[in-house]
Amino acid sequence: MAKHRPNLVAVMAKATSPTARRSPGHSAEQEALQQSASGRLYSSSSVSDDLEAGTMASSAEKASWPVTLATLMALQLGWGLWLMPAVYAKLGWLPGTAAIGVLTALTAYSGFLISRLVHAVSGAILFGDIGEAAAGPKGRTLVYAIVYSLGATRCIILHLATSESLQHAMGGEDGSLMLCGLTVALVSLALVQIKSLSSLGWFLSLGTLGQLFAALVVVYKLVINPWKGAVTEVVHNGEASHVLVAVMNIIFAYGGQFAFVEVINSMQKPKQFPGVVTGSTLLMGLGYIGIGAIGYWSRGAAVTDVIIFGIGNDWLARAACNAILIQGVGQYLVNLNIWTHNILTLLARSRGDKSAASIESSSDHHWLSWLAGTTFVVAYSFLISMSIPFFSSLVALVTSATYLTTAYTIPCAFTLLLMRNRLSSCELALCATLIPLSILMSCAGFFSALQSLLEDVFGGIVLRS
Repeated sequence: MAKHRPNLVAVMAKATSPTARRSPGHSAEQEALQQSASGRLYSSSSVSDDLEAGTMASSAEKASWPVTLATLMALQLGWGLWLMPAVYAKLGWLPGTAAIGVLTALTAYSGFLISRLVHAVSGAILFGDIGEAAAGPKGRTLVYAIVYSLGATRCIILHLATSESLQHAMGGEDGSLMLCGLTVALVSLALVQIKSLSSLGWFLSLGTLGQLFAALVVVYKLVINPWKGAVTEVVHNGEASHVLVAVMNIIFAYGGQFAFVEVINSMQKPKQFPGVVTGSTLLMGLGYIGIGAIGYWSRGAAVTDVIIFGIGNDWLARAACNAILIQGVGQYLVNLNIWTHNILTLLARSRGDKSAASIESSSDHHWLSWLAGTTFVVAYSFLISMSIPFFSSLVALVTSATYLTTAYTIPCAFTLLLMRNRLSSCELALCATLIPLSILMSCAGFFSALQSLLEDVFGGIVLRS
């Protein structure tokens, strides 16, 4: 029997897949066939195995908790890490640390809620299945609308981040951002024609190692070369819009809830997920506070928005930029692949194409339609990211519109709809409070990010070291 070990690429593909939920009446053989088609558990030869053997095999092929921990770290620990010193600059020592601490706890709680919902909804394979159980077809539509919006805008963010990395790897401000953006567009468009997602898994793992190397370089450079006269504040009395942008940046750094249902289903023991997500969140929280505090101490209020672009221009700094360039390209390719697959699949279904029923993965699309779809996504990502190259404000705008809702509003709302009678009075009050609070934060964050973005555009504040 061919074995397929779960990996981050497969998890992200399932997280945004427009595949409809299987009906409860499906037979065991049909279920095995469906799982085989999606590449989750079985090869084609395994369908004839008896149910007991299939169950044992699927358990053996699923992820242990250490693998799940690594998956969560790779999924969530990304570009948000480099925004943390700027978060401290916008908030000050106490509010900055408190905000990261509170959102660390809330992120772990969000993972706990999603885990409980998965176990409460029989047969929940995707986040949309929980939405359908809680609010019918409208609930499923709501979930997918948010997830697809996240996918569409995430490509823009990753295109900008990768272009900035290439620019600094080539020598910083002397390199043209437009030229770097065009280079990223052409290289990504060529590489994404390799439609098999499994072929990109090794590249994404290499990017994670690059992120760790870059973090060590950043800490080293900040510690040995602090700016003289760097000004820090216990509490920074800044504009409300800047405070909200900082909070949105932290929420972005903890993003990944859109894939939690699929991560849970990939585990050997799904009930271990609350402990695993708590562990990964604590590790990230320590990393965010560490990088944020060191960067703020070293650079003060004048710290650059993306700290890795503000550590100099020597060979070591360029090596760090090259390391995160690998990560950026890998993440961009994965998101580009998944988002194009979603667009083409939805278009095929809307036209009533007979081939739509057989589309299960990116590899099933015709090469010409795949080329057209990827060209469209790369083109709009390039044009928008080069038109508004302000990473922090752009991240805050996207986070307020998608990440915040996915992390808090939807899990709390579905918990109240499906499990109200099982909640304690304290947890009932917490969920009931988080729903309007997250909606208000989302609206306020959106307008604050929009205001900050307009200030960047018309005020001439460009993302540079």
